[in-house]
Amino acid sequence: MKIDRYPPFNVLQTLLVVARCGNFTSAAQQLFLSQSAVSRHIQQIEEYFGCQLFVRHTRMVAPTAECLRLVPIVEELLAIARQSLHITHKGEQTITLRVTPTLATRWLLPRLTDFYERVPGTQLNIDTAWFLPTNFGEAKLDAAILFGTGRWDGLEATCLMRERLTPVCSPQLAHGTPPLARPDDLKRHTLLQSSFGRHGWMLWLQQEGELATHRFREQVFDTLDLAFSAAVRGLGVALGDLNLVEESLANGSLVAPFERIVETDSGYYLVHPPRNEYREKLKPLLTWLQAQAAA
Repeated sequence: MKIDRYPPFNVLQTLLVVARCGNFTSAAQQLFLSQSAVSRHIQQIEEYFGCQLFVRHTRMVAPTAECLRLVPIVEELLAIARQSLHITHKGEQTITLRVTPTLATRWLLPRLTDFYERVPGTQLNIDTAWFLPTNFGEAKLDAAILFGTGRWDGLEATCLMRERLTPVCSPQLAHGTPPLARPDDLKRHTLLQSSFGRHGWMLWLQQEGELATHRFREQVFDTLDLAFSAAVRGLGVALGDLNLVEESLANGSLVAPFERIVETDSGYYLVHPPRNEYREKLKPLLTWLQAQAAA
């Protein structure tokens, strides 16, 4: 049979979102469509392929074996189409990169001018919606810089920089009353951290013996960037990844009062689907990121 009509891209995207969400209601909210429109899209693509792609239940849908085979093909198709459109638009291409707000503010943005000088013809869109699932193949994300140990199912990961932790504070706090002359002086100060940062403090304190068992005053913030800002204002001592506080240490708004630096088994990785169209598109960005991290 000759095929002369293909499903629209928005219908293919609906397939991917429904497969991920597991129900039409959530998919409709993410796509800004009505639930009935999502249902029509799925019916349309099922008619096109001549098979059932989802088993309908009362409050959820389950992908069939045919759907599971189709999803990676559709992801690749949309990725190729997006890349082709970017390349043909004014001879430029756009890369959408997801990073955490702290990494964007304290590491990426200070270097962005250099990126445009060294990688002309590429527009870098920075997405800081770190709380959303990192999903590729829906014409939204090309890559992400994630923090972890380098293992994410179904993704290719390249290490950019390892985590290196040491306490940081304002110069006034370091030399004030009480001062920060030795690690034991931390007992008289407030430890600043993000809601995800307690593990890092424990790793550093464990290197100082009995300090790990001391009950410290703590102030918890939603993001690490807020903890660093509080440290600049003298509200306590934050645990800084040297990659993220480099600029603050250089301009003197923060100081590192102790010599001990703890290197963890975690770091920042550029991740993307393990397919050639992603590798080729991201090659200039990856080269630039690696050079910046090495410097």
